[in-house]
Amino acid sequence: MCQDIGHLFSITQAAHACGLSRSTLMRMEERGLLTPAYIAPNSGRRYYDNHNVARILQVQMFQSMGFDTEVTATYFSKNGEAAELLALLENKLNLLRRNVEEMRLRSMQSPNMSVQIIELPEILCCVRRHTGLTIQEKYDAMYDFYHDCIRSGCVLAKEPLLVINERTDYLQGKITSTPYPFQVCVPVLPEKAPADAVCLPSCTALSVLFYDYGNVNEAWLTLGREVKERELTPAAFPRTLGIVAPYTGREIDPKRYCSRIVLPIQQ
Repeated sequence: MCQDIGHLFSITQAAHACGLSRSTLMRMEERGLLTPAYIAPNSGRRYYDNHNVARILQVQMFQSMGFDTEVTATYFSKNGEAAELLALLENKLNLLRRNVEEMRLRSMQSPNMSVQIIELPEILCCVRRHTGLTIQEKYDAMYDFYHDCIRSGCVLAKEPLLVINERTDYLQGKITSTPYPFQVCVPVLPEKAPADAVCLPSCTALSVLFYDYGNVNEAWLTLGREVKERELTPAAFPRTLGIVAPYTGREIDPKRYCSRIVLPIQQ
């Protein structure tokens, strides 16, 4: 039976209505994101209806939100179940808020220290243990390990490098001069990650964001005070994230170095 195509749109019409090219619609079809209302068996010509056009616009909207093909296809295959999309958006929103806070501090348009409760995402890291105390010792250990991870073929994630500090003195309101164990961590993507890579689970954390390494001791003491005043219970050792550090650019003024100390807390 011949399909009545009088009420359908050609691929050119559908693409024009959505501000896209014909080839883009063909790629959507190849990726399982779009099924034309009708495909002529002899010519292979594609025809689209109103539902197809509305779906194309939805796919574009999801792409603008940063959703990949797999997530978008899953949304449609599950009849519009949006729980996964909502969770991903909330994670993106938390990341954006952190980035805004960090950028304010980089621009020095806020006080040199900021304290808040944040949500940390799950991170897969390559980890190497050391013992030391000073910022220089930690930086040297991190820089060497960063180099080794790249040479070994790791695929790096976009999260900043971090150090897990196995210390508790700040909780007693003091900064000791005794070296302590620390772990340098290089965030990586699962692709080509070594078998001994460590997963740091997502968690709620108390954060102290500060710039200029000269403020590091005060940042630690602030963390300790906030834990006590807010009656929080640590869930793990604190991490120091190098937001802007020597490794991020030789041309950056050291006074603009920006770090975040985060302490996972129990909920």
